[in-house]
Amino acid sequence: MSKGKLSIHTENIFPIIKKWLYSEHDIFLRELIANAIDALSKRETLDKKAKKKDLKVKIEVDKEQKCLRVIDSGVGMSADEIKKYINQIAFSGAEDFVDKYKDKDIIGHFGLGFYSSFMVADKVTIDSLSYQDDAQPAAWECEGQTDYKMSAGKRQEVGTTVTIYLNSDSKDYLESYKIKEILDKYCTFMPYPIEFDGKVVNQKEPLWEKDPKKVKDAEYKEFYKEYFNDWQEPLFWIHLNVDYPFNLKGILYFPKLNVHSMQNTGMVKLFCNRVFVADNVKELLPEFLLLLKGGIDIPDIPLNVSRSFLQHDKQVQKITGYIIKKIADELKRVFNKDREGYQKIWGDIQKYVKYGVLTQEKFFDACKDVVLFQTTESKWFTLPELLVEQTEEKKKVFYSTDAHSPYIDVLVAEGKKVLLADEVLDNHLFQKYEMSDTNLSFTRVDAQVSESMVDTQSVEEIDEDGKGASDKIKEIFEKQINDKKVQVKVQALKMKDVPAMIVFDEQMRRFMEMNATIGQSEDNLPITGYELVINMNNSLIKKLSKMDSKKDNEKIKLLCLYVNDLALIKQNNFTPKRLQEFARMSAQILEMV
Repeated sequence: MSKGKLSIHTENIFPIIKKWLYSEHDIFLRELIANAIDALSKRETLDKKAKKKDLKVKIEVDKEQKCLRVIDSGVGMSADEIKKYINQIAFSGAEDFVDKYKDKDIIGHFGLGFYSSFMVADKVTIDSLSYQDDAQPAAWECEGQTDYKMSAGKRQEVGTTVTIYLNSDSKDYLESYKIKEILDKYCTFMPYPIEFDGKVVNQKEPLWEKDPKKVKDAEYKEFYKEYFNDWQEPLFWIHLNVDYPFNLKGILYFPKLNVHSMQNTGMVKLFCNRVFVADNVKELLPEFLLLLKGGIDIPDIPLNVSRSFLQHDKQVQKITGYIIKKIADELKRVFNKDREGYQKIWGDIQKYVKYGVLTQEKFFDACKDVVLFQTTESKWFTLPELLVEQTEEKKKVFYSTDAHSPYIDVLVAEGKKVLLADEVLDNHLFQKYEMSDTNLSFTRVDAQVSESMVDTQSVEEIDEDGKGASDKIKEIFEKQINDKKVQVKVQALKMKDVPAMIVFDEQMRRFMEMNATIGQSEDNLPITGYELVINMNNSLIKKLSKMDSKKDNEKIKLLCLYVNDLALIKQNNFTPKRLQEFARMSAQILEMV
């Protein structure tokens, strides 16, 4: 037996601390198994006598000895190799090996992560037998200090046994459910069998390792349902497979969203050579893709990749750009190949696409013409299709947030298409399109009195004093509302069941609505006021104009305020206080009737 001290220098102790001092101690088992997988891969490459069926990893729990064993039939280590790769922490066996066999498909992180086992151990031992001819088994033992012991080992078969004697705070790793939980999370796709409790727990081939041309739709759907425990089929998917300028494979699924889905993140899992790394890759994927499900395998990232690395690594930034481009290309491909099928899934994918168009400039440039808009007649159009019939230089698109708005019929009757914009992102989307094309504008149907809405055939009544009905109505409303911010205008409108309309600047209305969503406006009224257009063709307005101003003054005031609020509520979301006041007025109107 020999004794010694681990070779740890100030220049290499800090990387060790950064890599292995985790708050999530489960990581140690992933690291030990990843090392074992490396050893198996090396043996398959180097040892011509090795049989594929004999290459495996076995996990054992020994409650009596309070220890955990990771046993592999990999390449093994001699005493000299243990001294080099274990005692001299600064060295990485992977670097020497990969330099020698860089043209082969080797995982090559051997030795890295071994010391993470000391997060949960009082003592760690190694018993190893190298594959080399005439090799002798070697043993190593350390109790978490710089002192170690080396002696002759007991292994009779090629491979390595790492035994972790758990400390008092880590006894939960003696429970089978805990080990199974870690194996399911980190080791599902590892390329060699991993045995635990007499069963092989991985033996799953990641679908992204296959040639996309040879994978059938049924396989994609089956893999999705099994791996993500989702009974619903994905809307569609994108198979990533690139070798240059970086190495990446993966599959991204667009799941069917529900109310709860919008609160979930971390559905895309990141792997390094089939070893699970993370499931919350905000630094790799743009925000609009975080609700996707799938797996991305990037062999060139470290197993313990940091958020700082993902944020600042130029290669990672290129990968992000590539993923965005592939998503855009696939959307355009589906749109051009199967327009009907694209329309069927649009209701589910529109949140992804609209958010992406709003937040990623390159995605906007690529996908702006495959965003679908539904008209109030339940027909679907892209923006170029909506504008193709407009010959004017300044192009205008009408939209409504209410499919049953009385203003829609008037515009449709004149051959105009009206969009149904009932999604939260629609206002922002309109603004994005307007910013990219200054000759384009989106206008809500109830935010302006268009020529289509005016009843040019209407004849205005003139009283015996020669005063027109419109003048009288204007005076009544100006007096009762008594607000300088409100400009009263009287017109004869075709929609006879509409007593009044609110008209103010479209941009001001959008600004007001955005403020309302974040609670910055007290009553959601426009800052610079608005125009109240009274419809003199409406029966209520006609009756109101003929009421006795002295005898029915209170009723007239109530009706004027009610008509104003009735028009305003269609433009704004009233605060609870304002809504309560509107309900009170409604009750008074009913009593009066």
